[in-house]
Amino acid sequence: MTSPVNGANAVEDLTTLLDQLTGAPPPQVEEPSPEMAAPAPAEDVIEPAFRDLDAFMREYLTQVVERRVVAGPKAGVYWCSSWWEHPEAISRLYALWREWEKARVEDTMSMWWIHHLDPHLAALTAEYGPFCKCDPDIHKPVETLTADRAPAEVLAQLPEG
Repeated sequence: MTSPVNGANAVEDLTTLLDQLTGAPPPQVEEPSPEMAAPAPAEDVIEPAFRDLDAFMREYLTQVVERRVVAGPKAGVYWCSSWWEHPEAISRLYALWREWEKARVEDTMSMWWIHHLDPHLAALTAEYGPFCKCDPDIHKPVETLTADRAPAEVLAQLPEG
């Protein structure tokens, strides 16, 4: 048995399903010639709320997230106002922004906070996270992980090899 799908053909799909359930013969549909076929309707494109990651950061994230930032001997999270100087931060914050845009449209903002913001923010601001050497307004140079080139015989053992 088929089930209806969302989209432009939802009514036709539902009609087909009902016909299958009642035993009615499927309607004969004449296929239009390629010259006569109407163009597919354009899907509604929902514009993002923020034009880019910088706007998301300055106009949303830094306005709604409240954390005690480490400055001196107090406990708190590490933060760097020059977040774009940290490759990991760019990657994580970009992912947060794109997921936020989806959650806004899909009305799943609570899921965004729990499954996206909380783990990414915890990783970014942790004792050993990308911002750990920075003060709130003083950026320290990035120290990324190092990796030696893997031997060809090791790579050959992997499924992609």
